[in-house]
Amino acid sequence: MNERLRSQRIVLWGVGHTNAHVLRMWGLQPFPDTELVCVSNFPKATYSGMLPGVLAGQYPASAIEIDLVGLCQQNGAQLIVEEVTGINLAERSLQFRERPPLPFDALSVGIGSVPTTSGVLFAPQAQVLQLKPMQTLSTRLQQTLSAVAANRPASPLRIAIVGGGAAGVEVALCLRRYVKKTFETFAEVCLVHAGEEVLPGVTTGLRQRVQRELDRSGILVHTGRRVVSVEVEYLHCDDGYTIEADVVLWAAGAVGPSILSQLGLPTEERGFLQTDSTLSVCGHPGVFAVGDSGTIQNTTMAKAGVYAVREGPVLWNNLFCHLTGTSMRRYVPQHSFMKLLNFGDGRAAGEWRGFSFEGKWVWWLKNWIDTAFMKKFRVADT
Repeated sequence: MNERLRSQRIVLWGVGHTNAHVLRMWGLQPFPDTELVCVSNFPKATYSGMLPGVLAGQYPASAIEIDLVGLCQQNGAQLIVEEVTGINLAERSLQFRERPPLPFDALSVGIGSVPTTSGVLFAPQAQVLQLKPMQTLSTRLQQTLSAVAANRPASPLRIAIVGGGAAGVEVALCLRRYVKKTFETFAEVCLVHAGEEVLPGVTTGLRQRVQRELDRSGILVHTGRRVVSVEVEYLHCDDGYTIEADVVLWAAGAVGPSILSQLGLPTEERGFLQTDSTLSVCGHPGVFAVGDSGTIQNTTMAKAGVYAVREGPVLWNNLFCHLTGTSMRRYVPQHSFMKLLNFGDGRAAGEWRGFSFEGKWVWWLKNWIDTAFMKKFRVADT
């Protein structure tokens, strides 16, 4: 392969919603004399919005996976599957555990967020599963539940989900179907949330609809209780209450992956990179932080995939502007967006502009939106 070396290099660290848009656009209109390199810990990406549907048996696991190897090949980009250990800001290069540094002219950091476990003590033998990385969740979940089920052949599996946001609620509603189908046994599922109400930030109407569905499904909801320690078969809360659980799924809050605070770049109190409205990391031209990984100064927007999707075209534009020395575009977050929650039985609930709704048609709408999004990143058959 004697392809002439490109004079400029864009590096996408993480291939989530925003960076994936750049990769897709690269296949349609690559920048002249520039190469695109994607860096990921895994050879595939996982679309979190459809994960509850996998648990409910509505999709195969493959339906929510993006083949990064094939997608990069299809769009003329290079893929490096390797763990990043840092950034050399002086040399403008990405550092790896087991390969030489990778110089860049522009870098977009999009490695997402992780659930917060700050202040929580975990016993070494406790069966605790973080929802992320989602690329390995199906395998980790099956292995863990298999081991627990083998030790409780005549008893239901007791599963506690910590975190009452959208992810925790959807997983709670869909998980019992997964257990019944996979292990032919029953699961007792409870939801533990530190706030006074589940689903903070949604309308009262949607919260009431979801609460009715949780009640109908037999899912016990503990609100106003913060988990302070997890032992084998027990969770201990800050009010002294103890919850029995064989397996704990952790979906509480969102903080920046620890690596973000080790880069020498400005971060906010939760550990996310601080950016301006162009998605550029403050004080570091040519370094961008997108999706959950970045927090725009003077904004209060939640960490939600819809924002990451909308950032895609802005990042695409601003990468080009940085390389060519032209004025960048500002990203202006929308004030509201449609929220849709999967009930796991062919129904869903949602809200839009203050109105809440539920039914089979809502599931159809959610399925249409999700599958249309995934089609954008389908690798063409060869």
